[in-house]
Amino acid sequence: MGRLFLAVIVLLAIGMTVPKTRAMMEQKVAPLINNVKAKVVPGRLQAMADQLEARLGRGEKYPMSWSGWLRRDYTASAQDPWGNLYFLDIGARDFTVGSMGPDGVKGTPDDIKLKRRPRKN
Repeated sequence: MGRLFLAVIVLLAIGMTVPKTRAMMEQKVAPLINNVKAKVVPGRLQAMADQLEARLGRGEKYPMSWSGWLRRDYTASAQDPWGNLYFLDIGARDFTVGSMGPDGVKGTPDDIKLKRRPRKN
């Protein structure tokens, strides 16, 4: 078992040094990696929405600077697993927090979003 594992690691290391092989390996592994990253986001969005709702419940307004709030007041990372800032959309009676997903483009099918209607006190 130990030798087989070592052989696989050596082959992967060699493959990663050859540009064509590396590109092919990255292309095959990317969907798996994105799937794992996407599983982290809903929990972060839930925490983010909870913190925003607590802020609104105290009578405060939505943050004037979303990126500033994320960096200063949000208790987790301001960036999603793909390195992009989370987004906030404010509606008349609700708000949506989200991640642009693997493609980094807002409004595409891979976005991960959580819509919340704040409770009134």
